Amino acid sequence: MFSDMMRKIVLFALLAISATMVMAQINPKSGFIITNSGDTIRGVIDFRTNETLSRECEFWAEGKTEGKTYKPGDIEGFRFDGNGKYFVTRKLDVNGAPQLYFAEFMVKGKMNLYCVADNGDEYFFFEREDGEMAKLTSKQITPFNSEFEYALQTRKKQCGKVKYLLRDSRTAVEDMSQKGLLKGYLSRKGLVNVVRNYHKDVCTDGSTCMVYEYDDKSDKSKYRFKVFTSLAYYSKETPGLLGWTTGNEEQGMTTTTVSYSGSSFEMGIGLEIGIERIIKDGSLELELAYSPKNKYSRNIEPFGGRIYRAECENKGRVILSVGLNKPFGRGKIVPLVRGGGICVADWKTEKAYEGSKMCNFSSTDEWFPGIYLGVGAQMAVGKHFARLHADWYKGLEYKGTGAMTKWGITAEFGL
Repeated sequence: MFSDMMRKIVLFALLAISATMVMAQINPKSGFIITNSGDTIRGVIDFRTNETLSRECEFWAEGKTEGKTYKPGDIEGFRFDGNGKYFVTRKLDVNGAPQLYFAEFMVKGKMNLYCVADNGDEYFFFEREDGEMAKLTSKQITPFNSEFEYALQTRKKQCGKVKYLLRDSRTAVEDMSQKGLLKGYLSRKGLVNVVRNYHKDVCTDGSTCMVYEYDDKSDKSKYRFKVFTSLAYYSKETPGLLGWTTGNEEQGMTTTTVSYSGSSFEMGIGLEIGIERIIKDGSLELELAYSPKNKYSRNIEPFGGRIYRAECENKGRVILSVGLNKPFGRGKIVPLVRGGGICVADWKTEKAYEGSKMCNFSSTDEWFPGIYLGVGAQMAVGKHFARLHADWYKGLEYKGTGAMTKWGITAEFGL
């Protein structure tokens, strides 16, 4: 009966996680598209990563239940409400072959600034009023990079071309000459200021420099800390040796597997990083839990009718887990699913007794990897949250440590 229940819960969790991956394709934000004829149509846009948005725009017009996918060139551009990100169709040379992208329009003026995200990097394009253009690639450059020298020379060459394009503004050229531009990732705010300073210096007709790059804090992942406590039920199979004595006082050893089970109290802390532009309302979670000292015992009969009492005393257990969690819906109380990987470290002693005589003793430190799945509910508490979820953990046997299974009820509070 217990195994049937376990299978049902695991099946439900797997189905829920599968549903998560399907629903992950929609992260709706209000906004509008601009057609090639210049018309504006309001509706909802799927707010995904910058790289995804550079290739397509998933749009649902107001009052429509069916969405439509637009590729660069199908429309002039699109923008999110609240002075949000603004993308326009542009033909740009990102990787050696010019093609159409939805480029993020960051600054419009005597010098335009665009950005295209591709393959984990960002490509900034400076376009002067006369159409002349220069590219600057934001790629991590460190001495540990196998192509460090090549990447550094490429960055220097690109910066030189940009400064030549900005030559009519001494302030902008000086901004581009800062050493920080030759290493690490480029600052969006810094590049916006370079282009804005260029406009101030060269503009003679009183035109306004439009900065479309909104507050970059709203584009960063949100971090939340949490604390939690749980009551867990462990079952563990441990291979080991038991000593025995025959009637003629000959001694020997026998190998057996001892199954322990019992309850354990745990407490821990965690950090969640929002990834809603990849999975709607989803978070990456990192947790560290500690279980204080506890003891399990069991009578076993390995052979010949002899009865042994096996004891396992955990001096402490630490569990590190990394995974994903996702709530569903927009109510005060909503369901959630979670899952990921774990690493368990145990500090324990094991003893075996025949009657009152201890016939075996061992003290071991062991660790083993595993997985976890969970289902539960989340309740909003002002700007915080409270959660209650049931979890199943499966520790995989590693280098003879034996298999571990854990069921737990966990209560969390997000700060």
